[in-house]
Amino acid sequence: MGRIDSGMSSAILTKEMTSARATRPRLDRREQELLKQVPLFSGLSRKQLHGLAGLAEKVRFGEGRTLVQYGGRGTAFFVIVEGKAKVTAGYSNRAFAHLGPGDFFGELALLDGGPRTASVIAQTPLVTIRIARAEFRKMLESQPDVAIKLLEELSRRLRAGRSASN
Repeated sequence: MGRIDSGMSSAILTKEMTSARATRPRLDRREQELLKQVPLFSGLSRKQLHGLAGLAEKVRFGEGRTLVQYGGRGTAFFVIVEGKAKVTAGYSNRAFAHLGPGDFFGELALLDGGPRTASVIAQTPLVTIRIARAEFRKMLESQPDVAIKLLEELSRRLRAGRSASN
């Protein structure tokens, strides 16, 4: 699994920010590698990936904490560094997917800020990389070539999906 879009309301975001310990140290090599493995970012240059990593923050969540809530506004993208999480659909508590190190979710939240399509709940203590949509948008506005590369990657993925279904 690994790629789930989801979102968080401002009230939930505020609550999670107080329960999660957010830090802004530079990401280490392993964490930067995790960002590089996200298909949406695959077309970015090393310099652009470094800039993206500069937007990221490490966030820790305790076991049982909700990272994102179904139906909430998408405000961030996450990559799991350590730990395990479950993904639930709608308001059910039943997992339809499990996530671990290297898995990510919320890429659509970076682009449109729309409602989350699933909830993600920590099954163990988690360490994540979070990129806030607001910061990401500023990067796209100041570096239009990054936006173009993201659009090209999305187009490739759509084309590949379409030709696979024909």
